[in-house]
Amino acid sequence: MSVIIDSKGTLFRSLSFKKEADFESIVVELSDQIFGSSTIYIDQKKKMKGNDILTIPDGYLIDMAEPETPKLYIIENEIVSHDPFKHIGIQILKFVTSFDGAKMALRKFLMDVISKDKDKLARLEVGQKQSTSDNIDHYLDRTVYEDFRGLVIIDEAKNELHNVLGKINADISVIEVKTFESDRGDRLFQFDTLYDEFDEDIEISTPAKKGKRPPSSPKERAKRRTRRIESDTVVVPAREEGFERVFLEQDQWYEIRIGAAMKERIKYIAAYQVAPISAVTHIAEVKEIKPYKDTGKYVLYFKEPAKAIKKPIKLKDPKNSPQGPVYVRREVLLKAKNIEEALK
Repeated sequence: MSVIIDSKGTLFRSLSFKKEADFESIVVELSDQIFGSSTIYIDQKKKMKGNDILTIPDGYLIDMAEPETPKLYIIENEIVSHDPFKHIGIQILKFVTSFDGAKMALRKFLMDVISKDKDKLARLEVGQKQSTSDNIDHYLDRTVYEDFRGLVIIDEAKNELHNVLGKINADISVIEVKTFESDRGDRLFQFDTLYDEFDEDIEISTPAKKGKRPPSSPKERAKRRTRRIESDTVVVPAREEGFERVFLEQDQWYEIRIGAAMKERIKYIAAYQVAPISAVTHIAEVKEIKPYKDTGKYVLYFKEPAKAIKKPIKLKDPKNSPQGPVYVRREVLLKAKNIEEALK
């Protein structure tokens, strides 16, 4: 059992849910933190009938972080005790197969719900005004009439779940939301986010006086999310052996964690060779992104062999060495004097 001890010495134990509804209430409570304030999370269930298959999603998410290309996600909230094939897999498959035939009914439902909620309506209007759509009706049409995107929100994601979802031919991502509870009933939450915007608090090692980087502020996280939304390149740290054997010889890079909203944005991958080189030295165009085994992570295949960057992009401060994937715009990266400048 996982445990967390806070700065006051309070012990928080991992909480297992017996009822899906209890877990679902936490997802609703944390929706802005998980998905971002430029989204609309609708937790009402709606029956949609398409192709003679009756499906009842747990919710819907409209992501307007990039206003010109709003995206709709079908949400399935689950708990780890549910069978990954008989329960979760079959539910998701029903959503996928009925989605195309249910778009008109879904679009009407979403508009009905949003129009009755002033906060949701205000968010939709903000997204529409920042786009080229003339009105919210047209904007919602653009949101719904796209390919299927699904999110499974779960308290613990095991390999069996990733295996089942990997066999379904659709864009489906998993977001893990863990809950820890103290003996007094206080709770702490550990969760993935749609854009993984908390990752760089951990993955960029900039030691403070006590050897740890202080958590970034909401303003810093918002700035980082904006950078990620505009990014088309993922920079990955690579040691010499893996860089030569995989990045250069196999024209791929694997076991990369990628946020649900970032998968379709990645067009290029750049290699940051760790010390003693400490620089971004090569870049390749990405041909496709596929799940990596049953890990919940991904493998990126290159269109052609990676090309060396004429002038390697070094670190300004060695303490800022990337410990995991970071996102940038290709043109910004290639013009930057150093890596830190590309990440502003």
